[in-house]
Amino acid sequence: MELENQVIVTKVSNDSFWAEAMYQASSAVKSQPAFTHVLWLNEDVSLFPNSIDVMIDLMAEKDADIVVGQTCSLDGDITYGGFLRESILKPLHFQRVIALDEPVKAETFNGNVVLIGSQALTRMGAFLRGYKHCLADIAYGLHANSMELEVIVAPGFSGTCKANDTVNSSLDKQASRTRRLMILNTPQGLPVIQHLRFSLRYGRSLGILYFVSTYLRFLLTLLTYEKSQLK
Repeated sequence: MELENQVIVTKVSNDSFWAEAMYQASSAVKSQPAFTHVLWLNEDVSLFPNSIDVMIDLMAEKDADIVVGQTCSLDGDITYGGFLRESILKPLHFQRVIALDEPVKAETFNGNVVLIGSQALTRMGAFLRGYKHCLADIAYGLHANSMELEVIVAPGFSGTCKANDTVNSSLDKQASRTRRLMILNTPQGLPVIQHLRFSLRYGRSLGILYFVSTYLRFLLTLLTYEKSQLK
């Protein structure tokens, strides 16, 4: 680490992905002097004026532990924010919650704009290990939820952020079947060991069913898509 104009820069290897970098950065934060808040902010987010002040004030007003900022596309469509579980029978299927004029509660969240209070971070510890990229923010949100921390989504939008592109991912429909299968077990896809850990830890008794069904749905979609291309 190095100190530049009172900003602590945590350097990671070039082959690190988002979750690995977040783990190292959050571990570094805990070794620093007293702080009141930690802000997760993706580099592709353009914040609106005063959005962070609004989130800080909202955290104090609602006595919340974590405040999630919603982002939208340039067209005004919501891209990232908070989620609730669909039901007890679908513990790892999530529906997006949308905070319009008032804050709403969430069980987990995307990690694009997230404000965490210092006490909450101390209780939860550093970012979860064992993740490279996908699912890491959802897992950390579920970790917070399991500790009964108060997670709310700030009303309106905190900034703009384009939705992730599917190019060069396992969801890229322009790629061949073989290419998509090869990507599936990489950080741009859904690595098997990582997904199994996530499913068993947060899926309760239905975790293994969710794990298996996820890959079955992917294969079925892949086969259906290939067949449609041949018509």
